[in-house]
Amino acid sequence: MTILLILSAVLCAEGSNGVVRKYWLHSNNWNNPINWDVSPDPCDPVILSDLGYDYSVLVSSRAHLNSLEFPSTGEIMFGERSSISFSLSGLGPGQCSSPVSNTYTARQYSWGDPNNWYSPSQDGIFNTADSDRIPCWTDEVIFNKSIAFNVLLDKSVEVGSLKIGEQDLDTEDVRDYALGSGRSQLQFINLAQLIVTGRTVCTNHQGCLCGNQLDCSSECPRRDCVKPIKSKGMCCHYCGAEVRFRPPAGFYLEKFKKSLGNFLKDDQLASDQISITVSLQEYELSTLSIQITVSDSIADGIEGAGYESSKIASKIRNYIVDYDIVRASELFIVQSHLQFHPDRTEAIGSPQAPSAGIQSWVLYVVLSVSFVLLIIIVVLLFKCSRRYRENTNNQPHVRLDHGVLPRALDRRFKPCVPAMDQDIPTYEEVLMEDMLTRGIAPDQPRNQENVLRAAPRRPGYAEIPTTDICDRARV
Repeated sequence: MTILLILSAVLCAEGSNGVVRKYWLHSNNWNNPINWDVSPDPCDPVILSDLGYDYSVLVSSRAHLNSLEFPSTGEIMFGERSSISFSLSGLGPGQCSSPVSNTYTARQYSWGDPNNWYSPSQDGIFNTADSDRIPCWTDEVIFNKSIAFNVLLDKSVEVGSLKIGEQDLDTEDVRDYALGSGRSQLQFINLAQLIVTGRTVCTNHQGCLCGNQLDCSSECPRRDCVKPIKSKGMCCHYCGAEVRFRPPAGFYLEKFKKSLGNFLKDDQLASDQISITVSLQEYELSTLSIQITVSDSIADGIEGAGYESSKIASKIRNYIVDYDIVRASELFIVQSHLQFHPDRTEAIGSPQAPSAGIQSWVLYVVLSVSFVLLIIIVVLLFKCSRRYRENTNNQPHVRLDHGVLPRALDRRFKPCVPAMDQDIPTYEEVLMEDMLTRGIAPDQPRNQENVLRAAPRRPGYAEIPTTDICDRARV
C-alpha cells in the first residue's frame, strides 16, 4: 500500500523540465510486511524490537492486538483514521488459544544502496545503472510524508535539492535539521554529511557523472552463465554483454539515447525480459566512457542465460559503427556468453574478438618464429667474426727495422703492394726518400735490399708508425 502511494505521488509530481527526481523507497511503516517476522494478527502479542538506536513507526491503518511491547526509546506516529486497539471481543472461539509472538524490526537503510531509491523512467526503454539510481549532485531528492524512515549516511553526499515531507531544505537547513531534537534524530543518522548544491539540471551535453559512492553490501543473486560480467557502476554480476566507447567531441548523451531507443524499437530488440542501461562512467586515467549493458535471465536451451543479450549487444555495436559515432577500433565489447557459431545464429556484421584459444595459438607461433630467427642471427654473427679473424691473421704485416711491434699496434699495418713485387718501391722506401729529400736524414745511397736498415739514426729519432694507404693489393 505504501509503495502504491509513493508511485502515485511520483507520477503526479514528475514534470517534463528535464529534472531527475529520486524518491526514498523503503519505510518503517506498520503495514510494511518486510518489517515483521510474520504478518500482524489481531491475536498476536506484538514486540517492537529494541535495536539500540531510536526509530519511529508510522501506523497508517487500524490494528487490533492482543498486546504490545515497546522498546526503551522511540515513537509511534498515527496517520489519518489509524489506530491500535487491544481487545479480544468479537473473535471466534479458539482464535487466541495459543498466540505466537510477532516481532517488528525497524531497519536502517543505507543512503548509497541503489535498492533503496526509485526514479521514474523518462523513456520507457532503458533501465538505470546502479551508480545512477542513487541521488546525484543534480537530482531532486524527496522523502514522502506518508512514510517513516531511518536512513544511514556513512559518507558525504551531494544532491541538487532535498525535500522532507513539505519542507524544502538547503545546506544550512540540513544542518539545523540534523542538530534538532525529536523526529529528525529518528529519521537520519549523520545527516550533517549531506550537501545541497542547488543545481538540479545537468548542463553538460555529454552527461554528468554522479560522483556519489555506491553501497553494494546487498546480497546479489546467482548468475548461471559461462562468464558473468561485473561492469563499472553495477553492484552485481550479470549474464549478458557490455559495449563501451569514449564519447567524442560534440557528443550528446540524450540524443544518442533517443536514437538508440528508436533503433531498438524498429528492430524489435527491446522487451520486458531484456534489461538495457546507458550510463556515463569513469574508467582508468580519468577517461569518460559511455557504457551500455545488456542483461537477461533467459535460458534458451543449451545456449544458456546471456545468449540473447550478447546478440543484442553485437547489434548495438554495429549500429554505433554504422552511424559513425566512433571508430570501430575505439569500441569495446565484453560478452559473458561463448562466441557465436555462424551455423547456429545469424551473421554478425562486425568482426568478433578472437577467442582465447586462437590468441594463444598465434602467440606460440610468433614466439617460435622469433626464437628461430634469433638462432640464425647468432650463427651468422659467429661465422662473420671467425672469417674476419682468419683474414686478419693471414695478411702480411709491415714492421720497422728494429723488430716486431706490439700486437695491438701490429694489426694496424697492412701492405699496400704485394711483397713479391720487388720492382715497385714499398711505402717505407717512399717515406725514407721523402725524409732524405727534406733533410730529415743524411743522404745515403739507395740500397734495394735493405734501405731502412742502412739508414743512420739521429739522436732521439723515433720511428713513425705507418697506416694503411689502401687495403687492396696492386696488380
